[in-house]
Amino acid sequence: MEALRTFLDSPAGIAIIAAIGAAFADFLTGMLAALRDGTFALDSVAAFLRKHIAGRVAPLSALLLLGYFGGDALGTLFMTSAIAGLTAYAAETAASIWGNLNPPKEGDLKADSLTNPVPRD
Repeated sequence: MEALRTFLDSPAGIAIIAAIGAAFADFLTGMLAALRDGTFALDSVAAFLRKHIAGRVAPLSALLLLGYFGGDALGTLFMTSAIAGLTAYAAETAASIWGNLNPPKEGDLKADSLTNPVPRD
């Protein structure tokens, strides 16, 4: 239990907590945007969990764990991969939250619709 507490207090543990927090913030803002747009569907929740939690956060968290406990050479490889993946996930999630809070305007040339897309797998 002490090893887990030490890990969670390390930068790697904080990164996992931040990734889970970002995923939760994206979920909340996406759900509110879908309710606002009238596109909310309950199966979208399962798609979000599969895509973000099981597909991104969990594998990157596993890489962080392997990097933290993996020793010098192999640990560095896993940690570097996890940091790169989490950086990309942070950028994607920040853009998604921004899009949820600021929907496209009617005169926006890039907008192909005026509602947020329904998540798919």
